Amino acid sequence: MKKRNVTIVIDEDLYQRARVWAAQRNTTLSTVVRVLLETVPTMPRAAQRFPLAGQHPAGQDRAGQDRAGQDRVAGQPPAPQPAPAADASAPPAAPPLHSTEGNPPL
Repeated sequence: MKKRNVTIVIDEDLYQRARVWAAQRNTTLSTVVRVLLETVPTMPRAAQRFPLAGQHPAGQDRAGQDRAGQDRVAGQPPAPQPAPAADASAPPAAPPLHSTEGNPPL
């Protein structure tokens, strides 16, 4: 299958932490991103966070307002939604890349 180069823009700090995370697992950041892109469509929470065009994220109305009545700021994620009950058959989730707990200083 033909492969394509993709350019993304992320904060330097996130880039460094993600590279360290990948290196600790003897892989590359490209492989991590590829696996995430392959996996995201199968994740129910991803479908909630990134609804199909014309649909609205859970907890928001058509104007992009949280149902609690606060406007979402452009570029800001929607208000956090309660986590669904854990699926006992699912493997434990990996820690998020943005967490700094337990990471050595860069």
